[in-house]
Amino acid sequence: MSESKPKKILIAEDEKAYSRALVLKLKNAGYEAESVANGEEVISTLKKTRYDLLLCDIIMPKMNGFQVLEEIRKQGMKVPVFVLSNLSQADDEKKALALGATGFLSKSNSPIAEVISKIQQFLTKK
Repeated sequence: MSESKPKKILIAEDEKAYSRALVLKLKNAGYEAESVANGEEVISTLKKTRYDLLLCDIIMPKMNGFQVLEEIRKQGMKVPVFVLSNLSQADDEKKALALGATGFLSKSNSPIAEVISKIQQFLTKK
């Protein structure tokens, strides 16, 4: 049998430096990772390609993370979503989870290594 293919992760993040760092760290951890910079790109990319996980920022141009979650649900897309946000208000986390997010990570409280570790834990359980 052939080796299992690496898990594919889509990153929706308009902060270029953070996005590049995530892509680099995920690739180093053995994942396929690519990033888009706004909510509309997330939806059009998800329509074309299947991903094992979406890391989605809340504050993005064109369509915010909450709107992306609503659109994913409306279109019946089956992709687990981890919301990444600088907003660490409990209300945002509740709202994201209510809209179907699988997990919520605060960028300001979670170093990239911790984000990668949470992703690995989640994807190995899948």
